[in-house]
Amino acid sequence: MSTPRIVDLHTHHARCGHAEGTLEEVARHAHARGVGVLGWSDHAPLFAHPDDHPYPAIQMARSQWPDYLDEAEAVRARLAEEGLDIDLRIGIEADYLPGTEDAYREALRDPRLDYVLGSVHEANGWHVYKPATWGDLHDPDEFHVAYWRALRQAAGSGLFDVLSHLDAIKAMAPAPRRDHAAEREATLDAIADAGVAVEINASGVRKAGEFFPAPDLLEGLVRRGVPITFGSDAHRFEELGTGFADAAQLLRSLGRSELVTFRGRRRVWEPLP
Repeated sequence: MSTPRIVDLHTHHARCGHAEGTLEEVARHAHARGVGVLGWSDHAPLFAHPDDHPYPAIQMARSQWPDYLDEAEAVRARLAEEGLDIDLRIGIEADYLPGTEDAYREALRDPRLDYVLGSVHEANGWHVYKPATWGDLHDPDEFHVAYWRALRQAAGSGLFDVLSHLDAIKAMAPAPRRDHAAEREATLDAIADAGVAVEINASGVRKAGEFFPAPDLLEGLVRRGVPITFGSDAHRFEELGTGFADAAQLLRSLGRSELVTFRGRRRVWEPLP
């Protein structure tokens, strides 16, 4: 078995408009922080939107997509030639937007991609991190039900290798009034049936005081045999790799000894330290 390495498959850089650094700078800072397997995974363009760059502060422009992939390949080759000891993977974080699957499926077919993270940031027009979108939200339970159902759709779409920040709705959205345990369990079943992986996302600690997903959800995923990976969701250099040691310890306590990573959309397993 290979030597255990710090894995971080969820990172961002300046193209998304709300993170810092170039791809090379992110790689060098990650290496300096001890990361051994790094994935670049900035926010994908809105491939189905009629405009090239409708939200410059949220994701890259559609016209930047080829440049992103070209630059990632070039930086990876250059740093390997230099001898920098870091295993670089080319990924992307794409939103799941019902009705746009065909456009995303075509774009995400690019052979340069090692993996695709899938995220649900909004459901029924309500965004998990944007209170300004909640103006017509009279019943918080509607938001929570719609969110978990969107996650099930994302899992079954076949677009993604990994689902990101699984329970992000807990960070800011109004708390539900009813118990949605059945919705959550149904979502874990759908993820297991679809064969998609789930990340432990360290931004949950920054946003909600605990990892995404919560411990009970992670236990349910592990019990169902769902592959697990790790991502810091770093938008700043100092966030790269943060939380990995705690995530590894948590997974060990649940009986896991490996994390899943990806190369060429195929699974590559990494031992936990």
